[in-house]
Amino acid sequence: MSGVLERAAESEVDGIHVPVARRADLILLTLYAGGPQDAWDIEQLLAGAETDAVIADVERELPRLPRHASHLWLRIRE
Repeated sequence: MSGVLERAAESEVDGIHVPVARRADLILLTLYAGGPQDAWDIEQLLAGAETDAVIADVERELPRLPRHASHLWLRIRE
């Protein structure tokens, strides 16, 4: 997941420019963690606009994650 910061968009918060991870990267990081709360968190991230693009981004990067991440993704997408 080394590319998360490289792909992040810059935002300004209280006059400070900070990198903000994309939704797809947040989903990928959450899939990687694979904890008990993660399915709900991912579903919330998928509830936003432009979901098709986010899903495509996740599925493009998913093969690079451990097997448990793919299993969780499939369970969420069913």
